[in-house]
Amino acid sequence: MGNHHPRPMDEDLSLNDYRYLMKQTHLTPHVIQGWYREFVSLCPNGQLNKSQFIKFYKELENSSTKNVEGIAENVFQAFDHNGNQRIDFKEFLIAYALTSTGEPAEKLHYTFSLFDTDQSQTIELNEMIEILKKVLTITHKVSQMSPQSVAYDIFRTLDIDHNQSLSKDEFINGCLQNNAIRHILSPFECDYPLKN
Repeated sequence: MGNHHPRPMDEDLSLNDYRYLMKQTHLTPHVIQGWYREFVSLCPNGQLNKSQFIKFYKELENSSTKNVEGIAENVFQAFDHNGNQRIDFKEFLIAYALTSTGEPAEKLHYTFSLFDTDQSQTIELNEMIEILKKVLTITHKVSQMSPQSVAYDIFRTLDIDHNQSLSKDEFINGCLQNNAIRHILSPFECDYPLKN
């Protein structure tokens, strides 16, 4: 009873898993299978813990920058839908596909989760400043301005009700209406090549 060992992953996904993932990600079975094989090679038990995810994310981002680790931790929290501190293949693929090939509103949903570090369903100014410090260092976007200045300017634009926090609607709608802000805030706005 006390000896619970993680079950190794199956060699391939079930037909139902393929159908579900194709519907959720709009990826082909061939692409899904490629991602699955890579995922299984990294974590035969079928789940990534936070340190494995950070390593995998750094490889995807092709970076050894220390700030990528900070971003990866926040991305991990956004991807870990059930809060079990592990990401299974379905959580990973759906989140990664949406953030790399999804519609802008879908990407912004994850971007909101990335910035909402206390999971309060709002983004406060201090949360935005802390994440912007990491994002701007990695991306080198708006290098002539401090993260604080950028955050203040964004809040002036997006905080419609002036309550010193951004709701998910204010954030997503504001970013959809302002491409410059969306480009600054979303680390998911770059085009990632899909695995074949």
